[in-house]
Amino acid sequence: MMKLAGPTALVATLLLCACDVTKGKDELANSPQEMSRILEACSNGTHIDPQECSNAKSVENSRKLEQSLGR
Repeated sequence: MMKLAGPTALVATLLLCACDVTKGKDELANSPQEMSRILEACSNGTHIDPQECSNAKSVENSRKLEQSLGR
């Protein structure tokens, strides 16, 4: 029974870590509310994933550019 403790703990750890996967640009582009929430957290310094902040800002900038070009 003790032989399963290591693999079980590893699997449990991996499952917990999988919940905090960095959201990509496509995912953020399709979820404006999530993107706004992330941008707000990034601007006030409470968001811990700098890549996610960068992705959200990139999507926001792309949208602003499209709007300025009338698309």
